[in-house]
Amino acid sequence: MEAAAEKQPRGPGRPSTGARERVLDAAVETLLEEGYAGLTYAKVAVRAGENKSLISYYFGSKQGLVAAVADIIGERITVAVVSELNNVETVPDIAAGMIAGVWKVMDEDPRLARLYFDLSAVSVVDDDVRDAIHLVKDRWREVIAGFMLDAGVRADRVAPLGTFLMSGVQGLAIERLEGDQSDRLEAARKLFVRAAGAIA
Repeated sequence: MEAAAEKQPRGPGRPSTGARERVLDAAVETLLEEGYAGLTYAKVAVRAGENKSLISYYFGSKQGLVAAVADIIGERITVAVVSELNNVETVPDIAAGMIAGVWKVMDEDPRLARLYFDLSAVSVVDDDVRDAIHLVKDRWREVIAGFMLDAGVRADRVAPLGTFLMSGVQGLAIERLEGDQSDRLEAARKLFVRAAGAIA
């Protein structure tokens, strides 16, 4: 996590007021509802019931706040995906589990996936958001790498195969977000799972 997004140290014996958590929760909800373009200090402050100056105090900047939110969103998605990777033994199992986990996120709250891709787009031009998205992806790679090694993938193949899996799952997720619920998407999902096994 960027230093700007970390909580400032408090004096000894001074309990947290919960303001930082309220601001962060408000930022999450604002971003989920309005996306990056709709996020302002004023909206977050009103939703949190806190002063706008606290946002700068705790997060340093809008980008620092967004980086903290990206970390939360990434963790939520990662937890959902890992929950679908129980008892996987092969690379096709891993690919299918990753897709099932992302589909689960999209079914429960499609805003999470939309926000992830919104922030991914912003990361192209914003260094702080890019760093946050890279951290999210690095966590994904680490988790997936463990499953791939357990499935017998050679160590030198883990990194490129992880990139292949992540890229494929993200591409399929974008298609689904765009409203493609067709037989074509299901066929593409199955093809991707088979391809993952063929190149492992």
